[in-house]
Amino acid sequence: MHHIYTTEAFIIKSFSLGEANRGYFLFTKDLGLVKATAQGVRLQKSKLRGHLNNFSLINISLVKGREIWRITNVETVLFNPFSKDTKKIETIKNIFSLLARLVHGEEKNENLFDVLKTFYIYLSESEISDDNLKNLEVLIALRILSNLGYFKKEIANIEFEESSILSKEIIESISSKRREYIKQINDILKETHL
Repeated sequence: MHHIYTTEAFIIKSFSLGEANRGYFLFTKDLGLVKATAQGVRLQKSKLRGHLNNFSLINISLVKGREIWRITNVETVLFNPFSKDTKKIETIKNIFSLLARLVHGEEKNENLFDVLKTFYIYLSESEISDDNLKNLEVLIALRILSNLGYFKKEIANIEFEESSILSKEIIESISSKRREYIKQINDILKETHL
């Protein structure tokens, strides 16, 4: 008997497998980053089909196979609320791409999940200027790096970097040092060869 794990997850990206199956990279609250498959999900009759969309927030049930997780059930929490906003989609793609670069293997990280969930909900519910969208992306990148331990203590001088709280004021406060923060992010990625 296989144990079924049910957890919240973001669909980071997906890819076709064979004729009817699909593979998914999921960032989960309880298991970290996992690779999973859904059998027959590309068939018209699949009950999972409408729920497994990139950039959606879902509740997912998984069973551990020998080499890969199998998806057994899905409920949509938030169905890719950015699909009509290309700038928000670009921001979420960049953040999820960074996450996929930095997180390796299955390791629970609830704080990081909370940072992403707060970001995701804020982005889906808020009207946000182009400038603040850039600030938000930088802020979340800083929080991801900080959460994963990529900052040296002397660099980690931003009082809100590990928090998951978001407000217009916090986002706007990035503006004055945005170039400096982007340089720090790029330097860290260069140093770590990621």
